[in-house]
Amino acid sequence: MSTTSSLPAARYVQPALKETLTCEQLESSFRDEAMAATECAYFARIAEIEGEPEMARALRELAEQHTINARGSLDLLMRAREPLTGRPFGNTRSNVAALSAFYGGDAEAQQNRSRTARNEGFSDISSWFTSLSRLRHAHSERLAALLTKAEPTDP
Repeated sequence: MSTTSSLPAARYVQPALKETLTCEQLESSFRDEAMAATECAYFARIAEIEGEPEMARALRELAEQHTINARGSLDLLMRAREPLTGRPFGNTRSNVAALSAFYGGDAEAQQNRSRTARNEGFSDISSWFTSLSRLRHAHSERLAALLTKAEPTDP
């Protein structure tokens, strides 16, 4: 008597990640890890300035670990969407186009933040947001120019 079955093996089909709570949690984890990496690196710089090399080294190591963790979340998010733009991941050209569009839109958002800060009496913060707006605009133009420059030409 044979112990093998003639029935096909059941296959596990993973649900789509997009539009799930798990996807939102991955995006949240990505943001948290990226922010923690930035803060640890910033605090490491302060520790160096204050003459605390051992603490600076430990904080740099933590920053690197948070960066690795953020990239891990980003690797998993590739199944759904890119968290900054909300668009699906694609090839380099489509990723750069998405970032260019994001920076263009974010330039306006930074200007709105600048107006709010100025209206609330925070001129230094308003100036910071204005600088970020200009940077975002420059980033958008740079990426758009790269896309135009790299377009294949018809013979």
